[in-house]
Amino acid sequence: MHGIKENSNLLRILWFLINGIFLLIGYLICFDESFIWFDSILNVDFKNGNFYRKCCLLIFGLTMFIRMNLTTFYLLRRKIQIDEFFGVIVAYFTYQIGFVLFGGWNITPIGMLDYIGILLFLVGSYLNTYSEMQRKRFKKDPDNKGKLYTLGLFRFARHINYFGDVCWVIGWAIITHNIWSGLIPIALTLGFIFFFIPELSSYLDKKYTEEYADWKNNTKSLFPYIY
Repeated sequence: MHGIKENSNLLRILWFLINGIFLLIGYLICFDESFIWFDSILNVDFKNGNFYRKCCLLIFGLTMFIRMNLTTFYLLRRKIQIDEFFGVIVAYFTYQIGFVLFGGWNITPIGMLDYIGILLFLVGSYLNTYSEMQRKRFKKDPDNKGKLYTLGLFRFARHINYFGDVCWVIGWAIITHNIWSGLIPIALTLGFIFFFIPELSSYLDKKYTEEYADWKNNTKSLFPYIY
């Protein structure tokens, strides 16, 4: 068990470094003149992309970097599976670099649609991180050992943290002003519905049985009051 914990800590450190490197690459693509060769490869002009849009993309990346490290180093202290490790790296690349590639060259001025995207990103970030903080606080209480957490934001959806993920990724996609970036939140949502949620639900059903069954019957899965 001690070795597993040490290995998971190493993977967390690697996540931290890789996520930071991807964030830095996104910045270089948008603002560093030495990356001018990158423009010719993709046949777009990142240097003349809307300054405020590029700033939004990078601030979103920095916010995600901070939140993910809070989550991995503090909120979710558990064993990390190797397939999860590589899956998260793909996600980091998609968000930190993918969204920059989709929207960093866009010259469209910031408008109402972008403000909606910013709002969705902020709301989603709050739902994802604060719901995990609430559950962490509940789990730290010895009196709650072995109990299923169904309070706080989890009253509105059994996977409200995943709903938060969907919201902030949609917001990030909107900021790119590129319709193709919409494929990213669509893929994420489908992944939650058909893979992550069924797998987690099976685990919770086996661990908490009647308690989970009651929660499942009275609380929607991903989208509050809808699904």
